[in-house]
Amino acid sequence: MIDRNRRIISTIAPLASMERMVRFSRQTVVFPFYHTVSDRPLAHISHLYPLRTQGEFEQDLEEMLRWFEPISLGDFMGGKKLIEGKRYMVLTFDDGLAGCHKVIAPLLLKKGIPAAFFLNNHFIDNRGLFYRYKASLLIERIRSDTTALKKVTDSLSIPEKRVEESIHLIGEDQITLLDFLLKEAEVDVALYMKDYPVYLSSKQVMELVQWGFEIGGHSPDHADFSKLKPKEIISQVNSSIGDLQHRFQVPTRYFSFPFTSWGVPEEVIDQLLEKGTARVLMGTAGLKKQEKPGFIQRIPMEEFHGPAGKALQTEYLYYLLKGVVGRNSLRT
Repeated sequence: MIDRNRRIISTIAPLASMERMVRFSRQTVVFPFYHTVSDRPLAHISHLYPLRTQGEFEQDLEEMLRWFEPISLGDFMGGKKLIEGKRYMVLTFDDGLAGCHKVIAPLLLKKGIPAAFFLNNHFIDNRGLFYRYKASLLIERIRSDTTALKKVTDSLSIPEKRVEESIHLIGEDQITLLDFLLKEAEVDVALYMKDYPVYLSSKQVMELVQWGFEIGGHSPDHADFSKLKPKEIISQVNSSIGDLQHRFQVPTRYFSFPFTSWGVPEEVIDQLLEKGTARVLMGTAGLKKQEKPGFIQRIPMEEFHGPAGKALQTEYLYYLLKGVVGRNSLRT
């Protein structure tokens, strides 16, 4: 969810000139990112963050293209000489969701926009489901089924009014509890994923690569890296990237941190980049001054309730205001 400061700034941001803000900030490259796009509600996402419809996403693309020239992540990292004074955007998508192939890629191909897709290795081919998506499925069921609501309420021994809040608080170390509650509510996750595939198939990933898109790792199963030891983080990044290179014959070493890069020790980030385990590491902290080559922060577009233009204006104005007190760099 968008933080309070950004929410306040978003009310005045449309009054500011994007041209001037880009010039004053000297931030000529932006990194917007999304997860997926759908014209129908998706039960595994509906209770986590707002989805863009295809029409809204197309509007976002048109607004971003007004101000920025699209380039690939590979071009940004050195494959293309960037022209001084021009503005660029590098578009990325996390989680490797099915809509990336069905809806997003065709739109990007039509408009000539490159992108990178970050995948959870263990979920490709719908072999598993991110625990937060399971939580959203559970909330969907208890909202529509009073019997399921009572069973979950009784299992948790809490008032009904606190059930949804409690489900949202279930962490990855409590997956056993979440799976038990899903069973109590008679939610068949495997059947849901068969009827409504959540993730890309291996064939679809290969097609994305063949169409010219880039792929990168997003950890095997979307772990919270702030809770992992340094050796575990390094192992996850290495295995996620290595698996994709082997499975899909891609040379790139790109990785986006699941959830956020906040909490990942600076020395771990340095080691991953300096040893070449990853050529690019991406976070989700919004528009930031890039101080480590290869360590890039992106703008979470779905957190903004409104079109891309307003989101980008908010990020630039927030960046400039924080710059006054020297706080527009990432703190690790």
